[in-house]
Amino acid sequence: MNSDDEPFLRRAIRLAMNGRGAVEPNPMVGCVIVKDGHVIGEGYHERFGGPHAEPNALASCTESPAGATAYVTLEPCCHTNKKTPPCTPRLIEATLARVVIGCLDPNPDVNGKGIAMLREAGIDVEAPALEAEAKQLIAPFIARTQHRWPYVTLKWAESADSKIAGPGGARRQISNPRSWELVHQLRARSDAIMVGINTVLSDDPVLTARGAVAQAARLHTRIVLDSRLRIPVKSRLVETARDGGGHVDVYCTVDGYLAAGAEKVKQLLTAGVHVFNRDADDGRPDRLRLLDVFRDVEGFEDVTHLLVEPGPTLAQSCFDANLCDRLWVIRSPKRVDDATAPSAARIPESFVKTGELDLDGDLVTEYLNRDSRVFFETAKSADLVMQSSL
Repeated sequence: MNSDDEPFLRRAIRLAMNGRGAVEPNPMVGCVIVKDGHVIGEGYHERFGGPHAEPNALASCTESPAGATAYVTLEPCCHTNKKTPPCTPRLIEATLARVVIGCLDPNPDVNGKGIAMLREAGIDVEAPALEAEAKQLIAPFIARTQHRWPYVTLKWAESADSKIAGPGGARRQISNPRSWELVHQLRARSDAIMVGINTVLSDDPVLTARGAVAQAARLHTRIVLDSRLRIPVKSRLVETARDGGGHVDVYCTVDGYLAAGAEKVKQLLTAGVHVFNRDADDGRPDRLRLLDVFRDVEGFEDVTHLLVEPGPTLAQSCFDANLCDRLWVIRSPKRVDDATAPSAARIPESFVKTGELDLDGDLVTEYLNRDSRVFFETAKSADLVMQSSL
């Protein structure tokens, strides 16, 4: 890749981000077509089931793409086991001279085959280029396709003195309205949302994306980790289990399931809640084995993004098990100033800051976990980039 290529490929990466929240479980992909040093067409994968980035870019060309260079963030697909026609033949038919590709497609149906087809057609191919950035762009897709695991984001809000609630753990709104809107946007782009039972008991949340302008409608799975099955039957999560906010899954230990009694289990099931009992961690009946629960999440159809909104105990458990890929912390300038108020979990040293965003005084900081299996580059996520542009 020469020095003239990099700006165009970075432009394609930024274009790809516009598909966040609408293309999953597909990856975000962008394409820029350049001829004689000028952009003549560009596009991105806009929605799941819709045209991919390459045909969108070709359709937008202001002149013939013959002899042009296409900059694509991900290897063009070449198989027919999907909703849309393959993109590689479209690029060949356009008689491009050159294709610069960010990274190979981890999908085994592609993974080098698209590049081989382009080269066999006489097209000069440069791949991979800006590989780390291109892989970080699609880290959630890689997590799901290669590791059979959701991309896990932890999110919490804390005060200036690092408190996450009021005195004694009482509910208190830490963040301001703009930050709250951001949280709902992030929920709207997630496939599942997880909390611990302490959050349910103290906040009685609904865990929906209220008021968010999502690019694509999503029916969330709402997950509660509840070792002793203490979730109130009259909680808003249970009462909305059959509503449009997404179904509710509650995970408890075997001992917790038995101690709660058949009547409560029946009431939850009747309300539409799915109750799962799992082995306790290290023989402790009050602690779930988190890895088992996350393996269950793996089985949810098309789960790419799992958003965890933890209290300090659940956050620490996720850190200890290295289950978090990304972290968002919203820091308010206000203080709680009470020794009985719970403090936020300590962020591990493996987490590196990618960027910050000021929302009317609240500071939103994004971190990536360098120990994650899908960490490739310290780069801002599409969520942070898009929010920064608003």
